[in-house]
Amino acid sequence: MKRVALLILSIFTLSFFNTGCAQKKSEELRIIMPPPPEEPKIFYIGSYRGEADFKETKVLDALIGEEQKGVGRNLYKPYGVAANKGIMYVTDTAMGLIFVIDTTLKKVTFIGDRPPGKLALPVSIAIGRDDTIFVSDAKLKRVFGYRKNGSLFFALGEKGEFRRPSGIAINRKLNRIYVVDTKSHNVKVYDLNKAELLFEFGKRGIEEGEFNFPTNIAVDRNNGNVAVVDTQNFRVQIFDQDGNFLSKFGRLGDKPGMFARPKGVGIDSESHLYISDAAFNNVQIFDDKGNILLYFGGAGFEPSKFYLPAGVYVDDEDKIYIVDSFNARVQVYQYVSERWKKEHPDEYRKLKEFEPETKDESSN
Repeated sequence: MKRVALLILSIFTLSFFNTGCAQKKSEELRIIMPPPPEEPKIFYIGSYRGEADFKETKVLDALIGEEQKGVGRNLYKPYGVAANKGIMYVTDTAMGLIFVIDTTLKKVTFIGDRPPGKLALPVSIAIGRDDTIFVSDAKLKRVFGYRKNGSLFFALGEKGEFRRPSGIAINRKLNRIYVVDTKSHNVKVYDLNKAELLFEFGKRGIEEGEFNFPTNIAVDRNNGNVAVVDTQNFRVQIFDQDGNFLSKFGRLGDKPGMFARPKGVGIDSESHLYISDAAFNNVQIFDDKGNILLYFGGAGFEPSKFYLPAGVYVDDEDKIYIVDSFNARVQVYQYVSERWKKEHPDEYRKLKEFEPETKDESSN
C-alpha cells in the first residue's frame, strides 16, 4: 500500500431515482480510496443492517441509518463481526443474540436466541473449521460454540475462569482459540479439540507484553501471529502463535498512527492491519511493521463515515467488515490485493479508469 499522509475520501453518487413516496429505486455509490488518480487500494461495497437491506427503503432513512433500527430483524447495537461465503455473523449487545445475515438468500436468522446456549451479552465472534461459530459472552463470562444450524456444541468458562471475555480469534491450522480476558489483562489460549487451556500470556502493566484492558484480537493467516488491541495503553501488540512478544505500535495522540480509543482489529492476506478507533470514528491501516498506510472515516451517517466503530474482520477474500455501532450497521469494503487484481481484472480496470463526475461550472 502506498503511504498517504492524509486520505481524502471521494464519494460519488451516480444515480438516484425517487418516486412520489420517496422510495429509493436505484442507488450506486463509488467510493475508492485513495481517490483517483491514485492507485486504488480499497473500495466500498455496501452497508448492512438486517432485514431492511432486502426491501425497499426511503432514501433519507437509508442515508441516516434510521430505517427500522433495532426493530424485528434489524441490528440495534452491533459490536462483533465475522463472515464467510456471503454470510455475516454479527453480535448485538443490546438484543443479546447473533444476527446471521445471508446476503445471497437475502434473509436474516439468529443464533443464541434460545437455550441451550442462550446469550446474554455477546461481544466478539469468530469462525472455526466446518463453519462453526464461536462467541464470547461478557455477562455470562463464557465462550460458546455453535454449529451452522445454531445448535450448541462447545462451551468454555468454569466459575472464575474468565473475568470479562471479549475479543476472540481462531488459528484454524492449529485449531486454537485465543480469548482476550479484558479485566484479567491477559489472553487465554485453548485447544478446540479438547476444550483445554494450553497457556495464557500477559498481565496488567505498560511494558512490552503487558496489557491495560485489552479488547480485541486477530490472527494473521500467513504466519499465525496474533495482534492484540491494548486499548488503554493506546497501542497494538503483536505476538507469535505461542504468545511470545514480537513488536508493538501506536501511542496516545490525535495524529495518524496514534490512538485514543482503539477497538477492532482485522488482518488481510498481505498482513495489513485494520484498527478501528471509537474516539476518532475512523479506521487506520498499518503494515506488518506498524507503519501507517491509510486512514478513512470521520463522524457521520453516510457511507464511509462512522459513529463508534467497533469490531473489524477481514475474510478469506479480503473483504473488510467494520461494525458501525451507533449507526447500527456493518460497512463492507474490498481490499484490492494482488490476488484480487488477478481474479477480477475487469473490475480492477474499471477502478483505475473511474472518473468522478464534476459539476458543470457553466450551469452556475
